[in-house]
Parts: sequence; C-alpha cells; structure tokens
Amino acid sequence: MLHRPAAQPRWDHLLGLGNVAPLLPLFGALGLAASLLEGAGIGLVIPLLSLLISGGVSSSVPAPLHFLVDLFPGHDARATATFLAATIVALVILKGLAQAGADWLAAVIEGRIGRALRLGLADTLLGLDYRFFLQPVAVRLTNILTTQVWLVLDAVHSALTLVPAITALLIFAALLAWLNLKLFLIVLAGAAVMEPVMILVKRRQEALSGQFPLTFRQLLGRLITLVQAPRVIRLFGQQQAERRRTEEAVEALRANLSSSQKLKAIADPTLDAMMTLLVLIVLLVGYRSGMSLPSIAAFILILSRAQPHARKLSTARLGLAALRGSLAEVRWLLSQPTIAPSAAVSPAPVRLDDPIVFESVSFTYPNGKLALDGATFSIPAGSVTALVGDSGAGKTTLINILCRLVDPQSGEVHLGSRPISEFPVEQWRRRIAVAGQDMELVSGSVADNIRYGRPDADLADVEAVARAAGADDFIRGLPDGYDTNVGTQGQSLSGGQRQRVALARALLTNPDLLVLDEATNAVDAMTEAEIMRLITEHRWFHTMLVISHRKTTLAACENGIVLAEGRVIESGPLGDLEYFERVVGAGRETAAI
Repeated sequence: MLHRPAAQPRWDHLLGLGNVAPLLPLFGALGLAASLLEGAGIGLVIPLLSLLISGGVSSSVPAPLHFLVDLFPGHDARATATFLAATIVALVILKGLAQAGADWLAAVIEGRIGRALRLGLADTLLGLDYRFFLQPVAVRLTNILTTQVWLVLDAVHSALTLVPAITALLIFAALLAWLNLKLFLIVLAGAAVMEPVMILVKRRQEALSGQFPLTFRQLLGRLITLVQAPRVIRLFGQQQAERRRTEEAVEALRANLSSSQKLKAIADPTLDAMMTLLVLIVLLVGYRSGMSLPSIAAFILILSRAQPHARKLSTARLGLAALRGSLAEVRWLLSQPTIAPSAAVSPAPVRLDDPIVFESVSFTYPNGKLALDGATFSIPAGSVTALVGDSGAGKTTLINILCRLVDPQSGEVHLGSRPISEFPVEQWRRRIAVAGQDMELVSGSVADNIRYGRPDADLADVEAVARAAGADDFIRGLPDGYDTNVGTQGQSLSGGQRQRVALARALLTNPDLLVLDEATNAVDAMTEAEIMRLITEHRWFHTMLVISHRKTTLAACENGIVLAEGRVIESGPLGDLEYFERVVGAGRETAAI
C-alpha cells in the first residue's frame, strides 16, 4: 500500500494539552493561593471592625481570630488594629501577586494551546486525502480557519476561568460556613434556586450555538461570491439578486446573534436580582439571630466578594455553551482521516521512462458522478501526446489519477509492467509537473513561485525557464522584476501572466512527465506557438501530455487520446485518429503555409 490512514490524534493532543499539563498544577496552586489569601484578608476584617467599633474583639468572633489578635503583645486596641490593617494590606498584595502569576500562566497556556491548535489544523489540511477537497467544503473550511478557531480559543479561556472561580467559591463557602452555618445554608438554598435558571439559559444557549456555524457559513459563502465573481454578477445584472440573497443570510445570522444576546440580557439581570435578594435575606436573618455587626458585615463582605467569582463561573458556563457549535466545527475538521506516507523506500529513484498504461480505469466522485468509465490507453514514453474531450469528459480526473491525487476505484495504472501503486507517492510526484489554467500561484514573489518545486534553484535557472515560458519580458517590466509580489493567488497579475509563471514553475523541475492542462489558453496564438516551440526544442521534459483545444498546439503532438463522457473513444498515433484528422488537419495545413 502506498498510503495508509494516519492514526487520529486525540482531542487533548490536538489542543497541545501535553505541552501545558506541567503548568496546570502550578496554575491551580496559584489560583488556590490567591483565593486563600483573599479569604484570610476578609476574615481579618471581622476583628478589625470589632476593634474599630467597640475597642475590643466581640465574643461572637470565631476563636481562631481571637487567637490571631492575642498574638499581638500588650492587647492595645489601636496597635492591634494597626497590626490587623497592615496584615490585611500584606495579604492583599500577596493575593495580587498570586493572581498575577495565575493570569500570566493562563496566558502562556492559552498561547501554547492556540499554537498547537493552529498547527494541528495545518497538519490536518496537509494530510487530508485529495478526495476530501473534491467535496463542496471550501466555504466551511474558510469559516473554520477564519472564525471558528478563534471562538474555540475563547472556549479555552472560559475553561481556564472556571478553575480559579470554582476554587475561590469553595474557599469563600468554607469561610461563610465557618462564620455562620445557618446563613450559609440560606446561601446554599439561594444557589439551588438559581441553578435551574442557569440550566435553562445554558440549554437555550447551546441550541443557538449549534445553529451559529451554519448561519455564519451561509453568510460567508454569499460574501465570498461577491468578492470572487464581481464580473459575472455585473455582466448578468444580478446585483439586486445577490443583495437579496446576502440580506437573507445577514438576517439569519442577526436573528441567531440577537437571540443569544437577548438571552444574556434577560439572564444577567435576573441572576443579579436574585443575588441581591439573597444578600438582603442574609442581612435580615443575621440581624434577627443576634449576630454582631462586625460578623454580619464580614459575612456580607465575603458574600459580595464571592459574587464576582460566581458571575465568572456562570459567564464561563454560558460561554462554553455558546461556543459548543464552534468546538464541534473545529473538531469535525481535526477528526478527518489523514493520509500518512508509506514507510516503503524505493531502492532507486523513480524514473518515468517507460510507457504509462491505463487499464480499465474507472472513477466516481463523492457526489455519485461517474468521471471515468473503463478508460484504457497508453502514453508512449518520450512522446508528446494530446488529450482532448469536451468539458466534463474526464480529463481532469485522468490527470488527478496520473498524478496520484486520487486512486482509481477499479482498474490499474502501470509504468511499463509495474503498477504505479508500488512506487512511493512522493517520489512519483516529484517526476511529474503540471501547468494549467487553474494552477494557483502562492503568496510571495514571482521568483518564489517559479522556484516552488525547486527552492534551491539559482536565478539563472529561474530566468531560463521564464524565457521558455514566454514570461521573462513581462516579469522584467514589473515594479520589482522577479522580486515583485504576486498577491493572493497571483491576483496582481493577469490571467496570461499567471499561466506563464505557472508554466515556468513546472519547467524548472525538469520533469519526466510534463502535463499542460490548457496551460496557455489565456495567451494569444502566436505567443502560444512560440512557447510550444521553445519547450519542445529544449526538451524540458521526457514525455508531455497536452490538453488543449487550439489547433496549433494539437498539431505539435505525435499521439492522441480522445475522451467522451468518461470513456476513451480513440487513442494512438495522431495520424490514425479520425478526431484529430478532422480537427487538427486544418491547423497543420495553416502552419505549413
């Protein structure tokens, strides 16, 4: 087997949790320390208030706090109050340092997880079988890479927020129970009443979150259409229709986001009102039960300090619920099966110097469309062979199989007498170069694009293939010559210029098999004829397969393959084929004149 499915990494591995695992205990310890220090500081407020109000420590103050006060010699109220105040300030400073350390670690953890996630997405995209991209997934992938991955990192931030929030609530709960068990039970009862509200809000938020990626993807698809097809939209007068479709997508997304925001707008004040009511109940019950004013004040202070952590907890829970759809989208991509290269090593470099033979090759696309149906033919070694057929005849599929981007579902392809599946795919592809009308350029300079298959090529080689591809003159006329940036997908160049740069890129690899897939259809006939003459005379290839509908190009070929609806209806020497005699004959006569 040439390819094998790669073992799918676990979700925790894809998020890089292995790299952050050593930091998590320290992060938790710092969060715990911050909560303990804050709780201790608030606890000392009780005897401090008692001293300031009555000049002594009330007997209702818990015994451990009496012990702390008694540690100060002389029992002078003013000195003791100063000591307690200084201790509280020290605890606040230490709490701030611990909290700063926890926040710093959280930033480190989020950064490492973000790096691992983005690299995991890149590795997944690079490892996916080419068949995956034959599905209508472009908009979904764009949505995931540009939006959903950021939302997943928001979910990571929410998850990290849970740790210190829960720790602080546990510490404050212990302090409240220590101060007054009855009041603490009232607080627990209030929390139990609020929890069903949280559950209802969370469930609704999860439902809206599940709909969000779809509505966002639909809008993104409409906007991409406006960017990528401005000419078609205007030529066919579809501006109003496109606006209507975009408006529908915008409205669907607005309704989703608005529902989520309205839910939050209702939930937050409701929870705040319930918390305020709970504080009032605690105050009244504490007063009627005979608690001292310092103890009631400390209880209320601790409860109020616990409230922001409770809010963080509820916000994080709702945030995770709101991001569930984004998590599902990113996980969907990361869970796609990838292809790992075979460990087999060819004993010698692969050379495509034998005939390439297709034997009863068939292929059907994921949507059920039959692209090739029992195709049988041969591409003679060292020849220039034409491949022709109407749009949809199966030419692109044939090239994809030849380049081993997809495997035939039945039949075999041989190099001489050996099935091509016996050769390592990486070595096989290195001996093939494709230049075509749809071969995108990559971000970078013109020279970077030409060197893409041979990064170590010197400038002299780059210029030589550019001349052969008819590109040298226009490249030298660009603002920075060969260093000119081509822009995203080469958009700063014209269609003909992009084709010639892509052809130069293919020639630079000096391939055994050069495939020209309508590679010069955006240039004029005279330029195309000159390009064909140059690359043929200099033999930048061993074998060449040409897809073209131009007579002058086809006339330069020696052999031909004719496809119709996925079937080979003719193949062999050009002079023996009825199709070529009918279509190309006039071109030869014209060339002779």
